[in-house]
Amino acid sequence: MNEPPTQQFRARGSLDTIDIPTRRDPKTGFFVVRWRDILHCFDDTKRIMNGRTVVLYLTDDDLEE
Repeated sequence: MNEPPTQQFRARGSLDTIDIPTRRDPKTGFFVVRWRDILHCFDDTKRIMNGRTVVLYLTDDDLEE
């Protein structure tokens, strides 16, 4: 069985990265990382950024997180 892709994350101020496995979103078919999975690895996380850009939460059709 194929393993899902992973996404690398690192804590602010750290050079060490960790790989978090993705999950397939049943509606879109895209691979995503759930916020709960990120919090499991980084207890005090408040937001995710890609450079200077904030990464938004995945939302449903009603824009609910």
